[in-house]
Amino acid sequence: MVISLWSGPRSMSTALMYSFAQRSDTRVLDEPLYGHFLVHTGAERPCREATLAERPSTPEDVLAFMAPNPEEETGDRVLFCKHIANHTLGLPWSSFRDHRHVILFRNPAAVMASYGAHITRPLMRDLCYVHQMDLVLQMESEGNPPVVVCSDRLQAHPEPVLRALCDRLGLDWDSAILQWEAGARPEDGPWAPWWYSGVHDSTGWEARPPKTPDVPDHLQDLHAACTDAYQHLLKRAI
Repeated sequence: MVISLWSGPRSMSTALMYSFAQRSDTRVLDEPLYGHFLVHTGAERPCREATLAERPSTPEDVLAFMAPNPEEETGDRVLFCKHIANHTLGLPWSSFRDHRHVILFRNPAAVMASYGAHITRPLMRDLCYVHQMDLVLQMESEGNPPVVVCSDRLQAHPEPVLRALCDRLGLDWDSAILQWEAGARPEDGPWAPWWYSGVHDSTGWEARPPKTPDVPDHLQDLHAACTDAYQHLLKRAI
């Protein structure tokens, strides 16, 4: 089984990857499509050169990089691929159609506060809400709706949400996913030094109410543009 997580930025996707990495039946991949996204879009990121030096960037190579190994194809193993949702740009959706899909999103105000510490003027493309909604509608039209997860609910009620997620994916519950050791993982992408300090300091899920920071004035229009897709995702979330 291949699980594709299509996340927005700064939405706890790395924590969820670390969580699934604790399962004895699961191997994880950290953003295997990132190199292709950087080349295809020309996007500038703090980690651009490091990523292109270490990760494949052609469509053929990135799809081969994330292919399951033979024992995963038997169904005895799970491959969990953590993606940012806009990393599908320029790639054929047919390559992902047989996966089991999860959409992970967060309150736009919280995303902007966290993302803005690294990218001061994000674009709509960077925040992924419209792209995630398009993916949801496409999968629903194909009769393969994704599991939609709001990271604010996950943060507030980690065990119930993780139990529901595993159930929807057809996976047995494994309480090991609630905790992990502090520090980096070998699967971390080369961008980890720029983005992963928080999850490296953590040791698991701790139930706590999410925060809703104030949106900076220069991002108010962008925040408003995300609202409609965010509300539609929220209605579908477990």
